[in-house]
Amino acid sequence: MPKARGKTARSRQQDEDSDMETDPPTQASQTTLTQAQRAAESLSRQEIERKVNEVVQFFLIMEQKKAAVKRADITKHILKEHSKVFPVVLEKAKKKLREVFGVSVEELEGKDKRYILVNLVDTPDGQDHLNMLDEGPKSGLLLVVLSLIFMKGNVIQDTLLWHTLKRLGIQENQPHEVLGDVKSLLTKEFTRQLYLEYKRVPQSDPPSFEFRWGPRAHKETTKRRVLQFVSKMYGSESLEIWTSQYQDVLRSEGGEGGGQ
Repeated sequence: MPKARGKTARSRQQDEDSDMETDPPTQASQTTLTQAQRAAESLSRQEIERKVNEVVQFFLIMEQKKAAVKRADITKHILKEHSKVFPVVLEKAKKKLREVFGVSVEELEGKDKRYILVNLVDTPDGQDHLNMLDEGPKSGLLLVVLSLIFMKGNVIQDTLLWHTLKRLGIQENQPHEVLGDVKSLLTKEFTRQLYLEYKRVPQSDPPSFEFRWGPRAHKETTKRRVLQFVSKMYGSESLEIWTSQYQDVLRSEGGEGGGQ
């Protein structure tokens, strides 16, 4: 009987909603979440679960491309006319991604509501970056570039970056035998993946460009870890020898030395 099935679906949905109370929302206000829970009552438990699984799959697919997931895309391709249930579906998807796949959903700054996945597996400080060198030449290059940006005060002119990379046998306008088109890799692929920001310096004439960390880099690593990596590369365990960079680390962590 339709009415009986509907009642059972609502009852099950309320049970699931009560489970969510132990996992407070981080991306939506409690008021918005409550409204979404009410909207979700119009869907069966199976329908909600199907959309949650589709959102999880969407996140995993986009992660393979290192692309951010937009709320607008989830609404358009998955939720469609049920856009009001977004907070409920997102919270359930976040829980499943965390518990099953060991990743967290992090929202990027900005008004367009974009999300990325960040690995929750904790590793010894600096060890994740050492492992990164074994993941392939592209990952190694990215780590080097992120380190150079940080060590140069969080921004580096493209001319200085290419001058430094030349010492490593990497030319701006010459294909690398392993990395291929490095210029395209840095200015297009890594920027599309949100690891780097590559922008023209305002009012520069002739035009000059600079690199900064992208939002994914800020989510996936910390300045302390990068400085630990650099220190180990130089055979030192002390971070304090890098005076200005260490102060930057403390400021980023809100610790002492932030005002110096």
